[in-house]
Amino acid sequence: MPDDRRPERRVPCIPAPGERIPLLIDTDAGCEIDDQYAIALAVHSPERFDIQGFAASHFRDQPDSIDRCAEEIERVLDLSGMAGRWPVTKGGPPLQWRSVPNECEATDFIVERAMAHTPESPLWIVILGGTTNTVSAYLTEPRIAERVRVLFHGRTQFWPLKAWNNNVDIDLRATQVLFKSDLPLVLFDTGTYLRVSKEETEARLAPRGRIGAYLHEIRMSNPYRQSMQKGFFDLGDIAFLCDPALGESEETDIPAIGMDCMLQWGTTYGRGIRVYDIDRTGTWELLFRTLAKHDPGEDTPHV
Repeated sequence: MPDDRRPERRVPCIPAPGERIPLLIDTDAGCEIDDQYAIALAVHSPERFDIQGFAASHFRDQPDSIDRCAEEIERVLDLSGMAGRWPVTKGGPPLQWRSVPNECEATDFIVERAMAHTPESPLWIVILGGTTNTVSAYLTEPRIAERVRVLFHGRTQFWPLKAWNNNVDIDLRATQVLFKSDLPLVLFDTGTYLRVSKEETEARLAPRGRIGAYLHEIRMSNPYRQSMQKGFFDLGDIAFLCDPALGESEETDIPAIGMDCMLQWGTTYGRGIRVYDIDRTGTWELLFRTLAKHDPGEDTPHV
């Protein structure tokens, strides 16, 4: 795709409450613990999401990271009682060139699922990790831009200054393509404060079957994850799409991203949506309520 192209980009319309959303999750679960919380919320919300499947992403240039992510997705599905229900596909490494996609099963899967949808009933792709898989699909078949909406967890620093996020850093080339493309884009630019106490996850998640126990277990896996400084960033993306009333958003121009990750506003690439706030309490209540609906159990005392 030539860098001087100015795409005609659709501004995404967030589906209204009551509408069911075809959803594909592109995730680096296995890198952190927030993706697992996000996936659990998504797969336990069948009234809102028609899950199409998952794409496992790389992280931190670790050679086994894609396999680890795929295994973690499978683990969350199994513990949710949903093993084998949806495809879990493996992605590729960071792009070497902005114009050359990865040939991998995640690329093929995203293209196939996107082309099965229509502009009137698009596939939503939520990117919770690097943009490699989704951008590879777009480079392989640019026509998917008419049939998808992309929600990307790409927090910035002091908007509109810098793209400040590991999801940008791990494949800057792919993210540069995403921002310059005609893929309809929702930028999820918040979530650092999605924190909760370990006492609350023990009381309100641990009793919720195998998946609730696991979400609390991984939270307790090291001292930092136990602390109130730990943000569960990616949970917010799914919570916002599940209940848009939890977020605050604005329509904005889409800039380019420089090699230094600075946002470049000299030429912009259509309009998109930026989510700049997400209700912390409402997000956690949504997760707790959703898991409780599927496994009522009994809350443990929370002192």
